[in-house]
Amino acid sequence: MANPIVSRAEFTLGGKAMTVQGVVHKTSFLLGLSALAAIGFFFYIVSGGMSFGMAQMITFGSMFAAFGLGLFITFKPQKAKALAAPYAILEGIFLGGVSLMFAAIDPTIPVNALAATFVTAAVMLGLYRSGLIKVNEKFRSIMMSAIIAIMLIYLAQWGFVLFGSSLPFLFQSGGLVAIGFSLFVVVIASFSLLLDFDNVERGVAAGISEEYEWVFGVGILATLVWMYFEFMRLLSHFQD
Repeated sequence: MANPIVSRAEFTLGGKAMTVQGVVHKTSFLLGLSALAAIGFFFYIVSGGMSFGMAQMITFGSMFAAFGLGLFITFKPQKAKALAAPYAILEGIFLGGVSLMFAAIDPTIPVNALAATFVTAAVMLGLYRSGLIKVNEKFRSIMMSAIIAIMLIYLAQWGFVLFGSSLPFLFQSGGLVAIGFSLFVVVIASFSLLLDFDNVERGVAAGISEEYEWVFGVGILATLVWMYFEFMRLLSHFQD
C-alpha cells in the first residue's frame, strides 16, 4: 500500500526538505501541548470546576472533534501546520477527561497506562531500527485491514451505546473475550507506530516539503493517544 501522504505531497517537492529531526521536534511539541491540556482539564474537573456530566460531554465531544480534524488533515495535509496545535489540544482534553474516568475505577490505571505507552513506543522504535520487523507491503496490508476492522467495531459499539446498549462480549467489562479483544487492539495500536516510523523515512527519502513534518507529528500523536487509551481499557478489565 502506497504512503498516501507521500503521494499527495508530490507537488510540494523542492525548497527546504523535511527531516527526521524536524518530525521529532514537532511531535515533541504536540505531545507537550496535549499533556498540558490533559493535566489542566483533569485538575479543573477534580477541583469542581464543572459537573461530571458536563465533563463527559466535553471529553467525548473533543474526541469526535479531534477525529474529524485528523481526517481533514489527512486529506488536506497543507493545512496541518495551522491545525496541528488545535488537534493536540483537543486530544489533550479528551485524554484528561477519559483518564479521570478510568482513575475512578482505579487511580493507578492512568499512570500504569502512560508508562506502558512510552515503554512500548521505545520498544517499537528499537524493533524498527534493528530491522527485526520489516515494514513491507504485506505488513502494511495486514495492518490496514486490522485497523479498518477495529474502526468498524468501534463505530458499531458507538451505535449500540446511543441506544443504551453495548456489543456483546467484546466490550463486556472483565470478560475473557473483552480482555482478548482489548489485548489484540493494544498490539495493533503498538505496531501502528512501525507504520508511522516508516512513513517518516519514506517522506524524508522522497524529499517532500518541511511543512509536512506537522502531518507526521499529528499521525504519531494520534497513534500514541490510541495506545494510551487502549492500555487503560485493558487494565480496567483486570480490575474487574
